[in-house]
Amino acid sequence: MPASRLLTTLTIFARCLKDARDLANDANAWSAPGANHQITPQRRDILTETAFLRAFTGWESFLEESFYLYLLGYQVPKRRPRRYAFPPDRSAATEWCAEGNRYAKWDLENVRKRAGRWFKDGKPFAPALQAQQSRLTQLATIRNAIAHQSTAARVKFEALVRNEVTALPPNTTVGSFLLTTVPTSNPPISYIEFYFEEIEKAAQNIVAR
Repeated sequence: MPASRLLTTLTIFARCLKDARDLANDANAWSAPGANHQITPQRRDILTETAFLRAFTGWESFLEESFYLYLLGYQVPKRRPRRYAFPPDRSAATEWCAEGNRYAKWDLENVRKRAGRWFKDGKPFAPALQAQQSRLTQLATIRNAIAHQSTAARVKFEALVRNEVTALPPNTTVGSFLLTTVPTSNPPISYIEFYFEEIEKAAQNIVAR
């Protein structure tokens, strides 16, 4: 079937990432000394977190849309998965993915299990997600730390920071961590850009041009 629908899904996600990058970059620039639109570090961090959430939401939307399209038989030249399920239309595909729940979940584990059930070897989802598993798990931890003001979410986030930068700097926010330079990165990049690159790679491996 025509590849245009799948490629459009990838393009929409790429635009979402660009918007998120632009917002994070603007926030960082606006907080710099002497900036025309001076904002506080607190507001910079909030805007950075908002940019991350926008990218994460776009990532889950990409997973959802590309999964439905593959399940309905759409393909791209480099990705021709063998289906074990053949829903007659989008409505049926949506219902099947929900598996008796009100909505389908598009987190890493649910997508991998669903792909393994309905596509041979879980392709193209399982290999792409497995390749980036560690970083995609970190993405979910960061997302939860932003979206949920719970002790459990905060504890997991702080453990992630310690693992990445060996210590938890005083007054660390999710936004300030995301703006931290990844150790040993060359050229230097921030964690938010690093994570954006990871989900971009995963998306491109799912819908290869």
